[in-house]
Amino acid sequence: MIRLPRHRKQLSELRFLALSTLIEAYGLAVVTRNELSEHAMSDEPLKAEYTDKCQAIEDEVVTLLTNISPRFVN
Repeated sequence: MIRLPRHRKQLSELRFLALSTLIEAYGLAVVTRNELSEHAMSDEPLKAEYTDKCQAIEDEVVTLLTNISPRFVN
């Protein structure tokens, strides 16, 4: 799950395809970032890029949550 504890309830109640797609992309980025971090010989710029991607996705989710229409909430 995305590291957004203040938004957990709102995230669990949403039915919004764009958000689902972002969460899936976030999951893939986190797995890749973690795998790169586990290898001592990993490419540092690539690790930094994935860390930045994860943060950018989290920021986008917060933006979506603050602007979402109530009709997308269960």
